[in-house]
Amino acid sequence: METLKGSLTEKNLARAFFSESANIRKYEIFSKQARREGFEQVAAILLEVAEQKRSHTKTMYKFLEGSNLDIMIPFTNKGIGPTLECLREAAITELDESRSVFEEYERIAWEEGFKRIATKFKLFRRIKQFYSERFYALADNIAEGKVFKREKKVKWICRKCGLIYESERALKNCPGCEHPQAYFEILAENY
Repeated sequence: METLKGSLTEKNLARAFFSESANIRKYEIFSKQARREGFEQVAAILLEVAEQKRSHTKTMYKFLEGSNLDIMIPFTNKGIGPTLECLREAAITELDESRSVFEEYERIAWEEGFKRIATKFKLFRRIKQFYSERFYALADNIAEGKVFKREKKVKWICRKCGLIYESERALKNCPGCEHPQAYFEILAENY
């Protein structure tokens, strides 16, 4: 394997590190917007993604040990719109990065002989595709009014106190802890 120092892969890792770091902060900001609008589950998912991205940046940071680069990365700030717009922006960001930026970084890493780094880029691309799909699904739920309402009965759980009940829609307030509808989500039994 060639040395990372001075390679395109080194520059791409640094760009990816800074881009992912910016996305972490952006998703934290979007999470606060979701919380303000009463979408507690969406806020939690945005924070979960931000935390997972921390793991990605840690991996990149380790690969970059000993690097000393002066790089430019593009920055766009569209402002903080409603949660629906935030989710769509996040979905587009993840999809674009997966299909173009990280795909190119992966290709270059393979060409330069950095198999471990290329494999990480490939895995991160797959994760980004999942994030994009998830963000689009959450945005669709908001757009279609399906966050707190379903066509058939489902089990709802209060994120605050754990109260579970079955209905087509979430209650306006939890009878257990009296928190607002924002704290209800569909119960996911994945164990």
